Amino acid sequence: MRGESGLRYAAMSDLGGRERNEDAYFAGRVDGYHVFAVADGLGGHACGDVASRMAVAVLAEAAGEGLSEAGPAAVLEDAFQRVNAAVYAYNREMRLNAATTLSAAIVSESGRCWIGTVGDSRTHIVTPSSVWHTRDQSYVQGLVDAGVLSPAEAMLYPGKNILTQALGLETRVQVDLDLMEIAGAVLVITSDGLHDYVPESMIREIVMASEPDAACRRLIDAARNAAGTDNITVIVVRNDCP
Repeated sequence: MRGESGLRYAAMSDLGGRERNEDAYFAGRVDGYHVFAVADGLGGHACGDVASRMAVAVLAEAAGEGLSEAGPAAVLEDAFQRVNAAVYAYNREMRLNAATTLSAAIVSESGRCWIGTVGDSRTHIVTPSSVWHTRDQSYVQGLVDAGVLSPAEAMLYPGKNILTQALGLETRVQVDLDLMEIAGAVLVITSDGLHDYVPESMIREIVMASEPDAACRRLIDAARNAAGTDNITVIVVRNDCP
């Protein structure tokens, strides 16, 4: 577990039921901000592990180049487009269809949190009484938005892994951007190998009761105990500033 300037965080990734880990993550301090990200290479697409590693590397590079001048929101938009272009170019060169999700958060010292998402990796803001999370860019999320499925039903829906967007398959992507405050809250970023199997209530219970490293281990164990078959990646960040 690492701790800096009121933030304590840990990150872990697990093979789950797979032979290869196609998830990747980044957690660190960049130019006065904290940057956290989880990418999930798409199963069934060639070289998903290459795409996810490319995503977090390009994100970290873009943050290092632009945060001091452009600011977090502009950096996120630029970084996601750069990731998309890089994976798309790799596909063209290698004649592949590699792709990845990405959910990334840039956190200031005050607890302001800028979030960018493409695909269905999620960023959560957890308090003792609530869980907010980013909106999945997926077919099943559209059914939830339309009132056809409840969130609980969506976890069991057979088409829950069908995405409406991913990085690397088209020349441009629509990045969902959110601005939140995490002072006194817990920031949790997960691949779908975790949140597809662990209910929000359990995520909240675990992260509110545990230090970040213990919370990561307990969340991964919960996903594995729920018979999850995917790679599992989680970042847990506690912000103890009021």
